[in-house]
Amino acid sequence: MKKFTKELGPGWITLVENDDYALCRLIFGDGLEVDADEEETPLLKKGFQQILEYWTGHRVIFTLPLAPGGNDFEREVWETVMHIPYGEHFTTPTLLAALSLEDTEENRARVIKAVDDCPIPIFIPTHRAGDPEEEHDEEYSYPGGEDVKGALMALEHPLD
Repeated sequence: MKKFTKELGPGWITLVENDDYALCRLIFGDGLEVDADEEETPLLKKGFQQILEYWTGHRVIFTLPLAPGGNDFEREVWETVMHIPYGEHFTTPTLLAALSLEDTEENRARVIKAVDDCPIPIFIPTHRAGDPEEEHDEEYSYPGGEDVKGALMALEHPLD
């Protein structure tokens, strides 16, 4: 595994590449807890370039190989989240419907946990999950914090 850390957009970001040359993790912060060699590989360089393009309004779709890991259910949730169009948000009931799941407390909790546990936010746009009408959506936590989630939402909704 390789990792590289850069200051970009909302702060310090560490990207991690697995041995199969796919992004497997994005960490807000210095990434010290990841046991990997520090090296800016071509994939990690491209990952930072795409984040910069996104952050400056020149990219709405990411085109990198991703390997988030997770179990089958988590991967299904993350795949659904990846299909939320730029500038849109899915509430928990909308996500449940997209996953063909009944709106029960147990299913809500499973979906929220899967979204919260996503290891590659931004590339898998988990900031688009939750109710944008709620100033502080208590259902979901964002790995970079509410300030980062708010900045990403503002980027995609400049006139809101």
